[in-house]
Amino acid sequence: MDQTIALRVRDISKSYPGVRALSGADLEVEHGRVHGVVGENGAGKSTLMAVVSGAIRPDTGNVEICGRLLDPPTPDRARELGVAIVHQEPALLPDLSVAENIYLKVPPSQRPGTGALRLWASDCLAAWDPEANIDVDARVEQLTAEERFIVEIAAALAALPELLILDEPTEHLGRDDVDRLFARVRTIAGSGCAVVYISHRIHEVKQICDSLTVLRDGEVQGHFAADALSEDDIVALIVGRDLDATFPGKGGDLSRTRLELEGFHGGGFNELSLSVAAGEVIGLAGIEGNGQREVLRSLAGMARSHGAVKIDDHAVRVNSRRSALGAGIGYLPGDRHREGILPELSVRENIELRNLSSISTAGVVVGSRSTALVERAVASLDIKTPSMETPMSSLSGGNQQKAILAGLLATCPRVILVDEPTQGVDVGAKVEIYGHLRDMARETGVAVVVVSSDAFELAGLCDRVLVFSRGSVVATLSGHELSESAITSAALMADTHRTTSTGRRRLTWLSGDTAPVALIALTALLVAVLAGQKNPLYWSDFNITSLLALVVPLAAVAMGQATVMMTGGIDLSVGPLMGFLVVVGSFFLTADDGPPRQLLGWALMFALAALVGLVNWVLIDLLRLPALVATLATFFALQSFSLLLRPTPGGIIDSGITATLTRQVWILPGMFVAVVLLAIALQLALRRTAWGIRLRAVGSDPDRAALDGIRPGLVRLRAYLICSLLAAVGAVALLVQVGSGDPAAGTNYTLISISAAVIGGASIFGGRGSYVGALLGAFLVQQVIGAIPFLLLSTQWESYLVGIMTLVAVAIFSKFRQLSKVE
Repeated sequence: MDQTIALRVRDISKSYPGVRALSGADLEVEHGRVHGVVGENGAGKSTLMAVVSGAIRPDTGNVEICGRLLDPPTPDRARELGVAIVHQEPALLPDLSVAENIYLKVPPSQRPGTGALRLWASDCLAAWDPEANIDVDARVEQLTAEERFIVEIAAALAALPELLILDEPTEHLGRDDVDRLFARVRTIAGSGCAVVYISHRIHEVKQICDSLTVLRDGEVQGHFAADALSEDDIVALIVGRDLDATFPGKGGDLSRTRLELEGFHGGGFNELSLSVAAGEVIGLAGIEGNGQREVLRSLAGMARSHGAVKIDDHAVRVNSRRSALGAGIGYLPGDRHREGILPELSVRENIELRNLSSISTAGVVVGSRSTALVERAVASLDIKTPSMETPMSSLSGGNQQKAILAGLLATCPRVILVDEPTQGVDVGAKVEIYGHLRDMARETGVAVVVVSSDAFELAGLCDRVLVFSRGSVVATLSGHELSESAITSAALMADTHRTTSTGRRRLTWLSGDTAPVALIALTALLVAVLAGQKNPLYWSDFNITSLLALVVPLAAVAMGQATVMMTGGIDLSVGPLMGFLVVVGSFFLTADDGPPRQLLGWALMFALAALVGLVNWVLIDLLRLPALVATLATFFALQSFSLLLRPTPGGIIDSGITATLTRQVWILPGMFVAVVLLAIALQLALRRTAWGIRLRAVGSDPDRAALDGIRPGLVRLRAYLICSLLAAVGAVALLVQVGSGDPAAGTNYTLISISAAVIGGASIFGGRGSYVGALLGAFLVQQVIGAIPFLLLSTQWESYLVGIMTLVAVAIFSKFRQLSKVE
């Protein structure tokens, strides 16, 4: 066994329907070496690295890491063997914090205790950059693209890997962070780690790599010493032919003004006055966060702005995306995965969506028009796709970008706004995109405004470049003054400063898990004051004790519902399950039953609850039924069983059991105290244990969670079991209140448990939730229901008010979470 080889790949092949991604690929990388892997989009680079990292199982071949076979080929096994990967699109979990994401990225043996998690994560980020201004408690969805990449890189380095895979690591990084990355790569390689570096930026590959492998159409074209090839040689090997000049020629008639801004300003940038000629391509540059991207998004109607905007000397409004589109402003987003494509829809549908007005009549898509438009768009940009019906997610990054651009150009815009036109795009596709933008500008007179972090790209593509600093233009470069070094110099020599506004901090707090608690407390206080003013008896000891007793069953089942919702599921069976367990208990917990039979009754109640949770999981995870359908089926089945066992209420519960379970601590019911302690314990487990992190990770993104070694199916199994067991706890409290086996006792708890969980901050999409929030949500729901008689309202208001509170909670928290996301 050769001890110098860190990675050995032998005869790897992988096919998908209609596509052969890899064919007999071989690769060897030595310890202490930086090895580049280059090729066009779709050449198989990312697929090969996914095989090496255990994310994809190959059809043939095998992978060895430091002489040990990657078997089974799973992310867990790869991580165990010392593999760390930085993905082209960071595989982070958006609803988890920065610290929790870093925690999941390192092998279990290297993870700190959760009590030391924040400090450890801060040290990981400081190891990357001591001045990194990234809050380890911030949710990943609140980070910029650059910050997300830094987090993923810092996590990979924290894993102390034997093999580090960097897939397009500089696409979202500023110049300082690129330099920092290269320094760290050289250091880690010097310590003996093998590094695989994938990039479309050939000059970076030449700069950092010792050797390289060229892939084309899934096949290895050869292995080379990096210093033995020129950049032109590498490009020719990648595309299989010699390319013309990277950038098309500039020039043309720029005498007619197409776009004019006067006093244009908005969030992140100051007043801007600017004229762009028909056929002109201008660039907006600057260190990230200095306003250039905000100008583009505001012009696209994606952010609020003020000032005059004219197109062809006519005033237009850009206060929304719809109004900007109506004015003839097309927008190519920089983050295609989040804003540019609908990944599960086909290529045809993605292009159609941008052109519905031109291919439909009276709201009905005309097939012939649609087919002609889509075929013309695909042919015009030479989009490589097996068919028009292929899902966008199956295309390479370059072809996805060309498909977005093709759909945009088909709308015949008068102004095109382009954010990072070639991010994640191979060298051949870059040349094509540059040519299409220039041809469109020259032939149709469209004005093109480009934002790019690549100064070389701006210098080669644009007629003029405006350099931003602190929201203002500090330099305008054109003609012989326009060069990569001039753009970089102007950006670096300006006085730049990035800040986080108080408004952003408030939105971050309002989008978090503590905001629901504070808002519920405020609402509960308001309800109490109003009810107490109407009737002083509302504040009596008897009413407070009764209210808290009624909270117990709802709080227990709401916490169960929140558990399942955090995984992205739902459980409609909890209400009938509570009623069914009450009925079962009524056969074993009467005064005629002795202690052994009563003990059997308690055990049977909780065992049946666990069985129902298991059945729900089998229907959802193994039989692949939607959670809504599966648990609705269980809902009706449990109702039927309850009615079969007890068609009418019966079976009086032993008074000794009732007396024990209704004991009080002062005016507080003992069971209420117990459920509060249970909520606190579960909340601590949710935030302070690996179980809680895994639970929220699966709800945030099950596929990415699986890449971190989490087993989503197992997590969901535990969630449904916990939900049913907490419903059993609620059934115990309900049993005492009802006093007999009533088959209809728990039916209403299904919907109000969902309401309580949502009001407490649980997201219907998964990844978010709080046990204390669910407890307080249950308290507020029950308080409102109990206050209705004191407020002299009819019982109809119970449903009205609970429904209104649920809708308001969903609307408020969804809006705050949307606003807190960094675009």
